[in-house]
Amino acid sequence: MKLTQNNFEKVSSFIKTNARDLDKQLYAFYFEGDSADKVFTELANYQNDDGGFGRGIEPDFVTSSSSVIATTIAIQYMEKLETTETNETLKNTIDYFVNSFSEEHQKWSPVPIDVNNSPHAPWWHIDEKSGMCVIDQSWENPTVEILGYLHKYPNSFPALKLEELTRRAVEGLQSDEDIPEHSLYCYQIFYTSLSEQLKAQIKPRLFERIKAIVNTNVDEWREKYVPKPLNFVDGPESPFYNLLRDSVHQNLDFLIETIDANEAWFPTWSWGQYEKEWVKARIEWAGKIAVENLVVLKKFSKINNQ
Repeated sequence: MKLTQNNFEKVSSFIKTNARDLDKQLYAFYFEGDSADKVFTELANYQNDDGGFGRGIEPDFVTSSSSVIATTIAIQYMEKLETTETNETLKNTIDYFVNSFSEEHQKWSPVPIDVNNSPHAPWWHIDEKSGMCVIDQSWENPTVEILGYLHKYPNSFPALKLEELTRRAVEGLQSDEDIPEHSLYCYQIFYTSLSEQLKAQIKPRLFERIKAIVNTNVDEWREKYVPKPLNFVDGPESPFYNLLRDSVHQNLDFLIETIDANEAWFPTWSWGQYEKEWVKARIEWAGKIAVENLVVLKKFSKINNQ
């Protein structure tokens, strides 16, 4: 099954009309031959002087302040460009991670307190008493993802501390404790950045956990926010592709089939608050998701004439 040229053009039109300039430029990089530099130019609009990112790059909260989560979103965009060159934007991003580590909590905290002062999804709201949001209750998210970037890119983070935190991440994965889906998303980034020796050490348990948590119920993909195969596999080169091969192709077919009746793929979640702002965020998400889905379909040669 392939996405028809007509449906490809329908989604492309949605992106060009509705998506943020950042997502439009990522689309242009993959489908129109534009340069990676133009994506970096758009990313600069979200980067602050401290090297971190904010300003709504993560559509579910819009504070202009830098946050660790927003900065992980930014580096995910950079990684989609598949460039090994460490430019100034990436260097400053890694420096932000180095400087934002909390010695007190031995982790990276997802968002600053001022996330509460502007429209946001309820799961990003920081409780005044605990000083944490829902996401912050898990050590692994986003800490394990950031450890992956620190293994991958040059940085000044203390080597002994990186080794200590890496050991904690490995022990957590090997334990019998439940690890939620978003933490496993962090572990997949962590895994791809490790030495072959460390990869071999954690591969069996990581693959076991991913296999167990992936939702293969197509009906639930339509209406619920669940961990789908393509959340773990972004192309045929993914280390998790063979693990999930059958369900990945089922997920690809699902993307192709669901676009027949729609102009794009829309989020399966909502804020339940800040209704006016959510309307805008929902469209921003749809533009982001549309580009990501087209890129995945392209990588699997699932688009006619592409």
